[in-house]
Amino acid sequence: MLRKFKKITVLGLTLVSTNGFSATEVIDGHLGALSNQASEQVGNVPGNRYNADFEFKFHRSTTSSYRRELEKKFHVAALMNDQNLTMFSVQEAYVGGNLTSKDHLRFGRQILSWSDVDKLWGFGKLNNRRNFDYFTPGQEGLHGLLYERKSSNGMRYRGFLSGLYIPEMNPGLDIDKKNQTITSRHPWSDAPAQTAQVEGTLMDVKYDVQYPNISDVIFRYSVGTNIGWENKNWVFDNFYMRKPENSITPDVEVNVDFVQRTVNAQIDPRFYYHDVYGSSLKYRNHDVEMYISGIAIRPNEYPDVDQRVRYTEIKNKKRREDYVGGGISRSNDLYTIGFNYVARLSPFDRNKDELTQDPRWNQALNFLGSRNFGRHYSLSADLKYDMLTTDRLVMFRGNYKVSRDLLMNVGMNIIGTPTNGKSYWSPYTNNDAIYGGLRYVF
Repeated sequence: MLRKFKKITVLGLTLVSTNGFSATEVIDGHLGALSNQASEQVGNVPGNRYNADFEFKFHRSTTSSYRRELEKKFHVAALMNDQNLTMFSVQEAYVGGNLTSKDHLRFGRQILSWSDVDKLWGFGKLNNRRNFDYFTPGQEGLHGLLYERKSSNGMRYRGFLSGLYIPEMNPGLDIDKKNQTITSRHPWSDAPAQTAQVEGTLMDVKYDVQYPNISDVIFRYSVGTNIGWENKNWVFDNFYMRKPENSITPDVEVNVDFVQRTVNAQIDPRFYYHDVYGSSLKYRNHDVEMYISGIAIRPNEYPDVDQRVRYTEIKNKKRREDYVGGGISRSNDLYTIGFNYVARLSPFDRNKDELTQDPRWNQALNFLGSRNFGRHYSLSADLKYDMLTTDRLVMFRGNYKVSRDLLMNVGMNIIGTPTNGKSYWSPYTNNDAIYGGLRYVF
């Protein structure tokens, strides 16, 4: 739902490393801007033409499990687009420390690195997503208390507990209560329909949004556990989490006024719980890493959905989801290369599930790579292809380090969708970009 943000003044910071006797501090960040107007054929969608962005990260890590010292992390980012929409993201903000040589405690907003499939493919079922754009959705953490115990035989036990819920904030929608409209200034925000065909008559759709009390939103529990084993080369994890879904689901009541020729939709935000569980096995050897990972999502409730909700184009029907994937990568100071695959195991019939959100990925391949050419030049690529729907995401990027404090970048992001226009990515077909940008780092 809508979140109104005030404009903020941004400052840029970059990499500084300080080593002490017991901790390492890293400060990293940038201030930059880019334009997508390099070609008239792409990037001309409002909100996708140009933007300014800011990112700042501070991390003070501990170097010994035997020292009782505080670990601290704060990671925040912001982006303003050409529609004067400012988005921000607090990805992590926590403190932690060692209770004993085996026990560690962490409190605050933190990313749970429990599912490689969820992270790589941007499903957003375990952690929240930053969602400045869908090409690189990123991750945001959950608020809560994380306890971890490591045994000498390699076993690891983790428990997460929270009584605070903050849903994904981006991308947002603009709600006009007076004119009863819902619109968007963000190219990745899929606003509901403004008009609808009802029995051959074109009608305006009017929205009445019922805002919930803040206390009804934020005071919701999450609980999770992770049991795993780790040695020098192998990592094995099993996890289970019960938590609110990362985005709010609108409950929609629709009434058609044939006299006024309007469709009246009452929107009531609902907060549904789901169970998320999965397993992963990872092998690491020097600069090579391989993994297989699976995740399952089970809604706790399956609300009845009125078929008239289709007039609004809002898809709020629930379904279970199952995904399995794997990959291999190699990374060093000179280059990174990786291959990944994901498959949806749960059934989905678009004809029967027209009121359900399309799966983000079904049977997809991913290639990613980057190459450093000396101290000044670098290239990177990230390609995703869904073999079932033929959706394609293509990202190429080149960087040139002008000086110690100045970085230039050029690149392109291209979306390909099926010709029938029926897939998760179809509403965003025009969000391509051929861009050039400049970042100041220090």
